[in-house]
Amino acid sequence: MRPQGFLIFAAFSYGRKNVNYLGKDLRKATVILKEKYYNGLESVRTFKCESGSGCTPDSIGNEITGTFADGEKGRIESYEIEKIKE
Repeated sequence: MRPQGFLIFAAFSYGRKNVNYLGKDLRKATVILKEKYYNGLESVRTFKCESGSGCTPDSIGNEITGTFADGEKGRIESYEIEKIKE
């Protein structure tokens, strides 16, 4: 018999979905941002990734901090990335 107030908890295993859909480590990578979110040519839509929870494919989070093409420091979301600049 269980003591009063004792609850049974079931552990569930969920498949972990990668937030960084590119499946790459984006730290120190230069990326092109989607035109849907940022206007201009690809040269204007570049962003140098530095850190954040969206930089690695196995992390949970979207935030990426870094530097825009004009030198301004800022933050983007990983879903705003179109591709890695070649």
